Amino acid sequence: MISAIPLLTALAMTIACIAWFTLLLPVNSLPHAGRVLVIVVIALLVILPFADYPGWYYVRAISGDSAVTALLFYIAVILQQHLSWQLYRDNELVLLRWLVLATAILLYPLSLGLTQFDSYILGYSNPWLLVVLFIITLFFWFRQYYFLAVMVTVAVVAYSLQLLESRNLWDYLIDPLFIVMVMLTWLRPSLSRRFAR
Repeated sequence: MISAIPLLTALAMTIACIAWFTLLLPVNSLPHAGRVLVIVVIALLVILPFADYPGWYYVRAISGDSAVTALLFYIAVILQQHLSWQLYRDNELVLLRWLVLATAILLYPLSLGLTQFDSYILGYSNPWLLVVLFIITLFFWFRQYYFLAVMVTVAVVAYSLQLLESRNLWDYLIDPLFIVMVMLTWLRPSLSRRFAR
């Protein structure tokens, strides 16, 4: 499991921290060497020990495990910001924003007791959720939204292998920090343009 394997957990937390810091700090105004230096410094801060524990222990204590889809999005953000690799297109980002927003609205209020129905329970070995995800993935593939198709596929594979501590499929698909980052690309369009640069 990612959570049981320190090296994989450290890698996941490092990716998340690099994505967040390079998103929030004016890193793109730096020359390429400066951006690489910032990324290396962030990685070292996450990996090096503080008070007997590596930095990623503290990050994970605050944020929890990142969803698999979130990690893939963070990797895409880092690569598109700093290496100009176009992993997703603008229309995929727009669709991802709407899907993440709709999922957050349907999942979190219902699972927090707003109604009698707890949508979080659907993530525990529910074959219908897997069928819906399969249909959505086929739709993405036929519409040539390959990045979105890969995100969902990798999340379901990771769930089947139980790579996170959680046994709930929702935790592989979405998490609060992922929602915030995707919404930031909506509320601050300059971030989206930076990704596509």
